[in-house]
Amino acid sequence: MTRSDTREQKGTKAYTTPRSFGGFQIPITLQSTTLRNYCEKKDLVFHLHVVENQIPNTYLVLESLVEKANHYDGIVMCSVSMLPGDPKVRQMITRRVLEQGCSLHFTFEQLVVSSLNQLAELEELVALIQLSPHHTAGNSHSLTHLL
Repeated sequence: MTRSDTREQKGTKAYTTPRSFGGFQIPITLQSTTLRNYCEKKDLVFHLHVVENQIPNTYLVLESLVEKANHYDGIVMCSVSMLPGDPKVRQMITRRVLEQGCSLHFTFEQLVVSSLNQLAELEELVALIQLSPHHTAGNSHSLTHLL
């Protein structure tokens, strides 16, 4: 590979949450390890995770991360279920990230969204997850006992 073929990576920022998502409550340490391993396997430069606050239905840390998305090649999180439930807010966030040249990685779904053309696919996946009998909006199962 010649020098002109290489591009310095800005890195991939990890986003975690102490709240339940997709019906599970996954400890931050387990989320971070999963995200770090994902980045390793994909040869992505891993940046330490940020942690969303505990207040339900707020996304202050994610919003802050979106504001800085141009500093990263990607944002990685465990699941699309970690995005806001409100479709308008979710679409606004994902659009802003992508418009800054940053991709979104969702490890559980093995999905990378790197262009605006993929937003319909992302929304379809979210709708399918919400229809799933295993998806629980208010109840969660803790994985703390696995540590």
